[in-house]
Amino acid sequence: ENDFPLLKQCPHCRAKRPLHRHGYYERNALTPHGDYRIWIVRYRCRECLKTVSVLPSFLLPYFQYTLSAIWQVVKEQLGLTERTNQAPFLLTKDGIIFYVRRFCRNLSNLHSFFARRWRIIGPIVKKEKERASWWIRTLEEHGLYSAIREMWEGGFRHPFAN
Repeated sequence: ENDFPLLKQCPHCRAKRPLHRHGYYERNALTPHGDYRIWIVRYRCRECLKTVSVLPSFLLPYFQYTLSAIWQVVKEQLGLTERTNQAPFLLTKDGIIFYVRRFCRNLSNLHSFFARRWRIIGPIVKKEKERASWWIRTLEEHGLYSAIREMWEGGFRHPFAN
């Protein structure tokens, strides 16, 4: 009884024809408050025959942890918020460092996206932590979830992509 969206255009070939529901699969959503299994809908384009899954805004492709959980530990690691003692759900310090490194590696993608979309140019500083902190504040000012959705729709990778 989930309210899955109806896709009216293929994200691959851009055919303006409603996509066919092609099935569902279960996916983990790990948060500091608990672990959840949620249903994800798959669609198939009748033109190019490619499939696409529609993830809720709180999940990122290929990650089990929710966006808010990842965001929280990255901000804590960069010293932007106080530790909440909820970070242990990521099991190890290496898990946290993994997400911080991924975010820092994608700072140039954020720069490109914001420059094109909102004509915002990030700071030109050599210290990665300062740049990362600036981009975190900027994403939050523009709405983290909506900015990531717009990045995805515009062909940009999300801030934690490989």
